[in-house]
Amino acid sequence: MKKLLCLAGMFLLFSGFTLSWSPVTTYVDSTPIGPEANGIFYNVEMDGTQTASKIAATSWVIPAVAKKSSHTFRAQTVLGTGEVSAWTPPFAWTSPQGDPAAPGGMTVQP
Repeated sequence: MKKLLCLAGMFLLFSGFTLSWSPVTTYVDSTPIGPEANGIFYNVEMDGTQTASKIAATSWVIPAVAKKSSHTFRAQTVLGTGEVSAWTPPFAWTSPQGDPAAPGGMTVQP
C-alpha cells in the first residue's frame, strides 16, 4: 500500500507538464487554410516515438516523467484531407529536479 501511494504521488508530481505550440492557419506558401481542409490536426512525437495522432488541440499533456530526465519533442500538422507537414525541428526539454526546498525559519531559544 505504501508503495502504491508513493507511486501515485510521483505521478502527480511529474505529470503536470504540457507541451504546447502555435496553431497552424496557413499553407507553406502563406495561403490561409480554409474549410476545404476538413480540419487541422496535429501529431506529436516524444523521444522518437509518435505518442499522439490527429489531435485537434494545440497542446498535449506529457506523460509522467522522472525528475531531471531529458526528452525531445516534435510535432506535425495533419489536415483532414490527408496532407501532412514536415516534422518540426526537435525541441529538447529537461524536467525539473523536484527536490524539496531547504527548511527555513530556524531559531535558537534560551
